[in-house]
Amino acid sequence: MLMDPKGNAPNSKGNVVNRYYQASDIVTAPNAPDIPFAPNFTGNTPGANYTYDASVVDPAGINYQFFNTLGQFTTVINGIDAETNGHSTGSRNAWSGRLTQGTPAFAALLAASIAGELPMSFITNGGYDYTGGYVAPTRVGDPNSLQALIQPNRINPNNEDSALYHTEETMARINKARQARVAAKQEIQNLPRLSNALSLLYTSRLGMADLKKINQFLPDDLGNGLARQASIALAAFAAWLTQCANLSTGGFDTHGNNTNGQSNRQAILLQGVLDLFSRAQAMGIREKLVVMVGSDFGRSFKINDGNGKDHWSVTSTMLISEQLPGNRVVGASTDAGLAEKISFTSFKPDAAGATLKHGHVHKWLRKWAGIEDAEAVKLFPLKAEGSIDLG
Repeated sequence: MLMDPKGNAPNSKGNVVNRYYQASDIVTAPNAPDIPFAPNFTGNTPGANYTYDASVVDPAGINYQFFNTLGQFTTVINGIDAETNGHSTGSRNAWSGRLTQGTPAFAALLAASIAGELPMSFITNGGYDYTGGYVAPTRVGDPNSLQALIQPNRINPNNEDSALYHTEETMARINKARQARVAAKQEIQNLPRLSNALSLLYTSRLGMADLKKINQFLPDDLGNGLARQASIALAAFAAWLTQCANLSTGGFDTHGNNTNGQSNRQAILLQGVLDLFSRAQAMGIREKLVVMVGSDFGRSFKINDGNGKDHWSVTSTMLISEQLPGNRVVGASTDAGLAEKISFTSFKPDAAGATLKHGHVHKWLRKWAGIEDAEAVKLFPLKAEGSIDLG
């Protein structure tokens, strides 16, 4: 309900979508006046007999801070038909544009298509990160773990003065032999996919020495949670080691106590995205970021007996970037949570239009990123009919 707020009046199905704020409490921020959003909640669980209390409705909380800071660069996409309410399928569809098993995430396809030679072209912290073998996912929760890769010949990789396993001359011969072995394997490999994997292995090994560059950009305080994930990813971006990264946080499956649960987790999410852009700005690379925020599916437009909300196949997502138009909402849902048909040119509800799906968003993403004709990408066609231009 953060980006697609409805108020607390019973909807056309007779269900109350939320209990804590009224339609008149829906907020917009001065820097993003065209994006309405829900206010924050500062009270306790609003049960079935809850009476509206304006004192626990906070219009100036983290939701406001987020949209007032980044709303001018944000496209909110509402009314997306996720086509499922299952976790695995929903996550795959949200991040690849396809329901079919075995489909690589968009980030993996992008990294493989334009940056496969980088030693850490795709960093992941969880979420849907299936790569199909087209690129190697890199999991770096602790940057100290990189030191063993940066200094593989040092007994204590975190100490520049520690002893070596081999002399520098011996290590050079070992590396030369490793590369020669990969090159020989590649020459006799006839399967394109395996040949490509060997090629990526060869070029990424050539770049292993560049890993030490990340140390130049890591801050003294990495932070925790999303801030930590962002710090490491941004350092890798700045060092030209990485093209794409998955940042991940959980706790949104609120079958019970939905209002407090979602409020708390959304605050963590929004603060994490704010930290990401703040740190990127300090590093001088904010304008290069393109960030997509989403989840596997939405929550029901009905509160269950445990004051929670169950799975719902209509959802929202956000695109945040200085490279894209901002302060806008694409698509809509009905008061009962159904996806509205929209015009793909005006982005507004249109009975003669089409239902927006993840496949439409990913079709645009592939085209905008310039990878729609990449060999790996063409193996995973998107079934969504029609095209939408979000650029």
